[in-house]
Amino acid sequence: MSAFVVHNLELNGEGGATSLPVSELPNVLPEEGCRWVHLDCREEEGYDWLCRLEGIPETAVEALYAEETRPRAVKMGNGLLLTLRGVNLNPESNPSDMVALRLWVTPHFIISSRRRKLLSVQDVVKDLANNEGPTNTGDIVATLTETLTDRMSKVITDLEDELADLEESIGEGVEAGQRDSLVQRRLETIRLRRFLVPQKEAINKLSQEALTWMTVDQIAQVQEAANDITRYVEGLESLRERCLLMQEEFANLQAEKMNARMYVLSILSGIFMPLGFLTGLFGINIGGMPGTDNGSAFWLFCAVLVVLGGGQFLVMRKSRWF
Repeated sequence: MSAFVVHNLELNGEGGATSLPVSELPNVLPEEGCRWVHLDCREEEGYDWLCRLEGIPETAVEALYAEETRPRAVKMGNGLLLTLRGVNLNPESNPSDMVALRLWVTPHFIISSRRRKLLSVQDVVKDLANNEGPTNTGDIVATLTETLTDRMSKVITDLEDELADLEESIGEGVEAGQRDSLVQRRLETIRLRRFLVPQKEAINKLSQEALTWMTVDQIAQVQEAANDITRYVEGLESLRERCLLMQEEFANLQAEKMNARMYVLSILSGIFMPLGFLTGLFGINIGGMPGTDNGSAFWLFCAVLVVLGGGQFLVMRKSRWF
């Protein structure tokens, strides 16, 4: 298999598929059977083949090889340009760094492209290898939509659990690293929501379009995926609000700590300010200072300071300063 072709499959209509060599890539859009070509759009050879392929709109070619994508569903004649996003479950990757899947779909032919691996595509290919996969192009679209949506469930559930644990730990007191953890969770929520909102609209549009090559069951499958992703978007909205509330709680707790410390410093300053004044006054080295010839003057002065400090403490205590 050439570097730009990840999969070149011909479906048998019974849940299985045959892998074909690159030399059998079509030059025109097939009008019978069911073919699926999955491309790696980091390789320019695939772009050249698409430009030579008769029957595919130039807009679709550019969309399949676009670097930046946004989930959408656009009907073009008898074909459909569909762009979806899936959570990134590749090793050592952040799930919120979502992976794009671009598709051009006709009744008998699907072209899909990716820049990074998407486990949902691998799952469908594995099912086809076990004769348990989709049977036609409409089935592939419905299955991919459902699989992409299902994989989001665990990611969002894990995010909810992490925020719940963080909320519980904040109730016990603020610890080092909690703020950074909250900021990271909030960023993940924002990244997920950024693509899930337009993806919800794209899947809703896909379920509402009158696509003659999709059966009632397949459309119902897409509608169910639309319902699920709507629920995920609502969950992300709730998570975003919880993150904002937790940030406010962090700020309040930090302000309370700062106020408590400033209050203690104010009390200490109030007690030691007159004492400092007296010690400074009696510490000047000029003539005429009382007690310079009295050996007990130092201890008498210390006793006066203790009495004065104690008196201030009692007055503040009685006035309920603390």
